[in-house]
Amino acid sequence: MPTLKDIADRVGVSISTVSRVLADDISRASLSKTRRKIWDAAQELGYTIKLSAQEPVKRIGCIVSTMQGRRYHPYFSVIFEGIEKELALHGYQIAFTYTQEDLQKPEILQQVIHKDQTGGLIIIEGIEKNLYDYIRKHVEHIVGIDVSDPDIPTISYDRVEAARTAVKHLTDQGHRDILFIGGTGLSGEFQREKRYRGYKLALEQAGLTVQPQYVLNAEWEPDQAYRLVLNYIDEHRGHLPTAVFAASDIMAMAAMRAISEKGYGIPQDFAIIGFDDNEPSRYTVPPLSTIHIPTLEIGSVAARTVLQEMQTPYPLPVKILLPFQPLFRQSSDRRLQKLQDNNNETR
Repeated sequence: MPTLKDIADRVGVSISTVSRVLADDISRASLSKTRRKIWDAAQELGYTIKLSAQEPVKRIGCIVSTMQGRRYHPYFSVIFEGIEKELALHGYQIAFTYTQEDLQKPEILQQVIHKDQTGGLIIIEGIEKNLYDYIRKHVEHIVGIDVSDPDIPTISYDRVEAARTAVKHLTDQGHRDILFIGGTGLSGEFQREKRYRGYKLALEQAGLTVQPQYVLNAEWEPDQAYRLVLNYIDEHRGHLPTAVFAASDIMAMAAMRAISEKGYGIPQDFAIIGFDDNEPSRYTVPPLSTIHIPTLEIGSVAARTVLQEMQTPYPLPVKILLPFQPLFRQSSDRRLQKLQDNNNETR
């Protein structure tokens, strides 16, 4: 059975430091990096943290709009990782992770609002209004990630501007016919979906208008995106777009497969850019252009914020906007097409 000494030896600190960190003793300072190493070592060694009988387990609940039927979701799962790691540094655990569908069960909803079960709550993206209002009445400390509520602290990034940046990258290279692949979310309306609004804004700034036939509602599902692109190419071979903006990397990768199966090249025939910077995006052929969203940091900041709310709340709800980063890789690089054309001319 692993001991405090085993953890101390692995990290290279004293046993007393390990003990303080695992007990969440903040009376003496220890670097955040050291705390993280200690918690990681404890987890890797399988160390069981013993709490006194009087000390309640400190837990934070998480609710996510949807995981689309997956145990692992390339966007939400990384946010959860950031939340879990940050909570562990302070001696907290994730009490539960439920989706909006889970909350339809009365026993689960009661668990969410039970004070002995939930010290605080992180809500990731919007949930149905009646459910949200009910939870807000019963849970005191709530932090939202991409939640539209001015009365709670929220963590987000500028989705409209991020999407506009992606599509501007395409219009700057001369693309005028750009396919959009996305979903509508809770509202059921594209006009209220921020990534669509960024797409529309970039077109307008380039002197273009949205063509309804270029807007595909894949409902955020890669399988649906794949089928829609296959059908679209079959039905519009006489006038195909030259570029694609997909509102998530997994839909972009599904579109890339459909395009390749139909015999077209990327970026020679279709330039394509995704959104999120999921890890697999850099390993596609060619590597997928995308917008990097700091998902791990979003989770970490949300966890810190809910702990702050529980201990010393800010006088007003804070709004934290994290930066995004464009990553323009080969899938949208028109220079490849120009290079190929030049090579053909010299043969």
